[in-house]
Amino acid sequence: MSYSHSHVHRSSVSQHSRSSCHFTNELDEITDEELIKQVNDLKQQIRVLNLENEIFERTIMRLEPSLMHGIAQAMEYAIKMQSTSSLNVGSFVKSQTSKFGMESLISPSRMMTSSSKVSTRRVDSSAKVSGTIIFGTGPRINVLERSELVSIEMEYLINTLEKARTKAQKQHALLKAQLEEIGLRETEIQKASDSFEKEVIIEGWDKIAQRIPAEIWIRYMMEWVKITDSYIGKLRLRTSTLNTQYSKLKGQIKVKSELSESLRAVDFDKLKIENKECLEIIDYKLQQLSELKKMTGDANLNLTIHKKAMIEQNNYLNNILKLTKEKQKQTAELDKEREIIKVQADSLSQKLDNVKKLKMAYEVPDVMEYVCVKSEVTDLKHSIRLLENRVHIQQIALTSLNKKLKSI
Repeated sequence: MSYSHSHVHRSSVSQHSRSSCHFTNELDEITDEELIKQVNDLKQQIRVLNLENEIFERTIMRLEPSLMHGIAQAMEYAIKMQSTSSLNVGSFVKSQTSKFGMESLISPSRMMTSSSKVSTRRVDSSAKVSGTIIFGTGPRINVLERSELVSIEMEYLINTLEKARTKAQKQHALLKAQLEEIGLRETEIQKASDSFEKEVIIEGWDKIAQRIPAEIWIRYMMEWVKITDSYIGKLRLRTSTLNTQYSKLKGQIKVKSELSESLRAVDFDKLKIENKECLEIIDYKLQQLSELKKMTGDANLNLTIHKKAMIEQNNYLNNILKLTKEKQKQTAELDKEREIIKVQADSLSQKLDNVKKLKMAYEVPDVMEYVCVKSEVTDLKHSIRLLENRVHIQQIALTSLNKKLKSI
């Protein structure tokens, strides 16, 4: 509150001092360039004072808003003082400067005194006299304290802006998700309405009864409910998977934040030492790895040589196995042939025995009987041939007669 009073006092003092200077310098001759320069300087001072007052007001409202009581009355009083006549302002300034001393208002030592060196009794007394504005009283704030207040307020504004930005991003993401959801719902509703109109209203219309049968509508609704249930199940499964992923990521972020909070500078030094040791171990392992690579190359060379020899041995073994299989097949076939030959030999031996028996019991007939039998056989064969020729001729005649009958 004392900070705000002091700066309101300083602004009002500067205004009234400028008015008094205006009255005192009316008789002096001022060029246009000097007048423009003074006006620009006054505008710059007004901007600076406005910024300072805004920063002080923000700081007071942030730290303790109760100290801002009475500031509105002070501003109204300052506006009233500005609206009064220049003579009253000049007399008031002269009276106030004569009372408190112009040197205290203009001296830089007065402007640079800190608030801790000014007594609170003087602040209270200055607050009681003429509302809240008394010229030349109240604590002063030096440049370092002002810069500190500005930096604190800037940090606070940056934090609030970051919070607002994150909140806006979350709100934007939420609204975007809601818009996407609304778009999906709209498309699904449009698809459902189109399918309902096509399958129920257009295709389900009964021209004879001039109405839509209830069975078609019930069947369509049952199918639509089944499809919706399956889609809801898929969405629930997807939501559960997303929730599990979110919980996992949240746990990972929590663990990382806890680790970042528990870390210290000593931990980083320890990590550097451990990294050096690990690098030494890695170099040693790399050397071992290079040696192992050399050994592996030699072993691979020997392996290829032995593999070629093994392939040759395998080929030789396969050939031998094929030959053994062929020989086994040949032996099996020979066994079968042996069995067959044995059976044939047994049958031939039986025939031989029969022939021997027949030979022993056979008696040669007379020659004349043989000649007679032979002549009879030749006559019978000749008669058989004649009969066959007759049959063939009769068959030809029969086929010709059948053709004639068919043609008739």
